[in-house]
Amino acid sequence: MFELYEPLLVGARQVWSVFSSRWWLFTLVLGVFLSGWSVWQGQISPAQVQAEPQDLAPLTIVEPDDQIVVDVSGAVVQPGMYQLDKGARIGQAITRAGGYRLGVDDRSVAQEINLAKKLQDEDKIYIPFESDAIITVAKAQLDGAASSSVSLNSATQAELETLAGIGEVRAKDIIAGRPYSQLSDLVEQKILSNTVFEQLQDQISL
Repeated sequence: MFELYEPLLVGARQVWSVFSSRWWLFTLVLGVFLSGWSVWQGQISPAQVQAEPQDLAPLTIVEPDDQIVVDVSGAVVQPGMYQLDKGARIGQAITRAGGYRLGVDDRSVAQEINLAKKLQDEDKIYIPFESDAIITVAKAQLDGAASSSVSLNSATQAELETLAGIGEVRAKDIIAGRPYSQLSDLVEQKILSNTVFEQLQDQISL
C-alpha cells in the first residue's frame, strides 16, 4: 500500500525542495505587498481626510446690558475705571476703588457726595482732598480781591475817584496815561507820588 503513495511523497519532496530554495524570494514579495497595502490604506484613512472648509459665522462682541463703567478719582486708594453692576451706587464704586485714602476731605464728602446715588454708564466720581478746600478758599480770596480792586486800564473816572487821594484831575491823568503794563507806571509817569501809590497799590489792578 505504501507503494501507492510513494509517487505523491516524491512529488511533495520535489515541490518542497523548489519552494525552500525560493523562500527568501517569497518572503520579499510578501513584504513588498504588505508594505504597499499599508501605504495605500494610510492614504485613504478617514482620520487623514481633510474636511472641506465651512463658512464661519462673523464674530460679534456683545457687551452685557447689566454692566456699567465709571471713573473714580481723587482721594481714593486706587483711582481708575471700574466695571460695576447696573444700578450700583456711588458708595459701591468708592469701595471698589479701595475706599478713602489719607488726606480725604471727610466734611466735603459728607456734605456734597450722596453715597446712595445710583450711577450711570460713563459717570465720573471725584473724592476731594482736604487740600482742595484750602486751594478753593485761597482762589476765592484772590478773585474777591481782584473784583473789589479798581482797574487802571478800564475803570471809569467815577470809579477812579472812589480811591482815596484821587480827585477829578488825577482821575483824568490816569485815564490819559493808559494803557499801563504795570502798576508802578503811575509813579514813573509822575501821575501819583510814591506816598499815594503805596496807599493805593492794594486797591488797584491792571
